[in-house]
Amino acid sequence: MKMNEHQRNLRQAAEEAFKESLERLQQSLLLSEEEEEVVEIPKPTPAVTACPQPQPAAPDISLDELEDAVKDIEAFLSHHDIAQGKLL
Repeated sequence: MKMNEHQRNLRQAAEEAFKESLERLQQSLLLSEEEEEVVEIPKPTPAVTACPQPQPAAPDISLDELEDAVKDIEAFLSHHDIAQGKLL
């Protein structure tokens, strides 16, 4: 009968140890949940993320220069199309 009493004592000690470790686990989980609620992930400020890269300044161009450029492009396309046997 001593063996049964010894086994009961071992089972009781194991049960108590299990309950204690379960309580510690629950406490640590509760603490980590509370910490997660308190800690906020910082969000980048819109001014930092929305700041565009500086664009190079566009060169000043006159209306005459622009018209000349258009004429040059039209002449190139016209010549290119004629060279390939296409007519406008």
